[in-house]
Amino acid sequence: MMESKAELTRKIVNLMQFARKAGKLTAGADACLRELHSRGLRLVIIASDTAERTAARIEAALRERGDKVATLRLGTQEELSAALGLPLTGIFGITDKQFATRMLEYSAGIAKVEEQSANTST
Repeated sequence: MMESKAELTRKIVNLMQFARKAGKLTAGADACLRELHSRGLRLVIIASDTAERTAARIEAALRERGDKVATLRLGTQEELSAALGLPLTGIFGITDKQFATRMLEYSAGIAKVEEQSANTST
């Protein structure tokens, strides 16, 4: 049975919590940019309600580096920050390859769920 979008999102947030406890999560735009320049980032998670200018700054830095660092749009700043016990922020970086890979797999599952619901509603 396919998992729902909410279940997959919750799994990604759970992995973010584990990554934080393991010291593999960077929070905040400036901290993520520093980590990006030291070539430590594997994945950037951008909250859906992050200011467009901030998101564009991160995405431009990723393009400029030419690194293959993936980005995910997920949840709200309030949801993610509260779940992680952090001050309100919308940019999160994952520095561990295994955490990043698993989060991207769950994200692909969310895309499939959204695609299926779009196909059934037409």
